Amino acid sequence: MLIQDLSITYKTKTRTIVAVDRLSFTINEAEGIGIIGESGSGKSTIGYGIMRSLPENGSVESGSILFENQNLLGIPMRDFDSKYRWKEIAMVFQGSMNSLDPVFTIENQMREILYTHRKDLPKDKHSEVVENALNSVGLDPSLVLKKYPHELSGGMKQRIGIANALLAEPTLLIADEPTTALDVVTQSQILQLLKKLKKEKKMRIIVITHDLSLIPNLVDKLIIMYAGQAVEIANASYVFEKPLHPYTQALIQSIPKLHSSDKNIRFIKGNPPDLSTVGKGCRFRDRCPKVFDKCVVDPPKFQVDKTMVRCWLYQ
Repeated sequence: MLIQDLSITYKTKTRTIVAVDRLSFTINEAEGIGIIGESGSGKSTIGYGIMRSLPENGSVESGSILFENQNLLGIPMRDFDSKYRWKEIAMVFQGSMNSLDPVFTIENQMREILYTHRKDLPKDKHSEVVENALNSVGLDPSLVLKKYPHELSGGMKQRIGIANALLAEPTLLIADEPTTALDVVTQSQILQLLKKLKKEKKMRIIVITHDLSLIPNLVDKLIIMYAGQAVEIANASYVFEKPLHPYTQALIQSIPKLHSSDKNIRFIKGNPPDLSTVGKGCRFRDRCPKVFDKCVVDPPKFQVDKTMVRCWLYQ
């Protein structure tokens, strides 16, 4: 899949907000990408844009999403729904553990997904597909199928959310904050599950999160988002070993070090800019410790070895 110059906006009665600004990246088979950023950085909007699930006031202003030589933004919604949504591209939405219907059993809800999105699948195969999906996320079908959501733990419900996304056997899975509100043990289990799916099913996986410390061993590539722009894109190992953008450096420095003698909690001073009033220049400059005169001009993308970085320090 190739994302090229993707720009997404939200319109209100008085203004237009550019939530994603000219984003480009590729994701290959069996590859994991992490999209990292603070709240309001545009990271979740990227997932909604790929799924063509933007709210009514959201729209793709420019760019393309190429999948198997087809621009997914250029086909009618009916064709996208029938050929791609959930079948090729699926998403585990933020807070998906709370999206289960409390009045239906897990089995009923999973079968409903098959009725809706896999109409070509014979009904006598539904049980097998449901059980395979649950087994793939480490759940015993005999223990959960007859249960209602309130009878399951948060971790089990999150696994079922992932299993639901797998029912149509997609080749790309987008997971938006998949570990939110889970304890650290369950977080680790969910991340290991995603890593297993990527490897065994050769699945493309996009993990959207605000927590850089969660995913160093899960993804192959990182996209660091700030105020709607990708400020750094590189292999995950490069980002952790040699972060280039001052924002990326600050994010990594803010991760607590278990065995460090420095007991101070590091944080990034200030707040991200209001996207409705953002002007020209580097969007991080008001918080950047390395700001200089050139930063009042919009920085282009610079290629430094295998890293794309949007910062004048690397001109």
